[in-house]
Amino acid sequence: MGCFAKGCLTFFILGFLFIAVVIGGGWYFYKKTFNNLTSTGPADVRVETPSPAQTKSAENSRTQLNEAMARNQETTVEFTGPELNLLLQRNSDLSFLRGRSRIDIADSTMTVALSAPLDALTWPGLKGRWFNGTLRFSMTYGSGIFQIDVKSAEANGHEFPTAFLSAFNSSFNESMNKAFQEELSRNENGNEFWNRVKSISLQGDKLVITTKAE
Repeated sequence: MGCFAKGCLTFFILGFLFIAVVIGGGWYFYKKTFNNLTSTGPADVRVETPSPAQTKSAENSRTQLNEAMARNQETTVEFTGPELNLLLQRNSDLSFLRGRSRIDIADSTMTVALSAPLDALTWPGLKGRWFNGTLRFSMTYGSGIFQIDVKSAEANGHEFPTAFLSAFNSSFNESMNKAFQEELSRNENGNEFWNRVKSISLQGDKLVITTKAE
């Protein structure tokens, strides 16, 4: 089914979002209280059942993307928020995200809702606690570099300060791109996939991916 079908892109998207909100928000956790920004239980972030048309469109777009990469052809493929949610739900490698994440795209901005248990983190006071929050951001990718602009973030109904997000954006982009390049050097399959991606951007209500020919 190809690298996208195995979750290379969708896992990366939700991976850096989890880092941005949960780990990147660590500083703010310590400025506030754990009880204010976490909860004792999960939030409802279930996605609506996709229509037959949405299901067909998602599968067609994924097939088109995989075929273009396999043939080293340049093409542009678009995914809506519901289509990305469907691909995530069907990916066995990402089963831990089912019922814990939802993607929406509008006005060239992606909104991700997350509901994640925090037991795995070593910070004190997080046993049995959950992170329930949302992140809104714009994104572009080209020439191997991601540019993320976090527009808003909230945890358990509490908004992160604008000043914090402004300072966070620069350091996050630098750290994420460094980690991204290091991961590519270790992951041959991922490197093969990303070497065939020309650009990624959020346009209107879609995630737009353009492959490149070799």
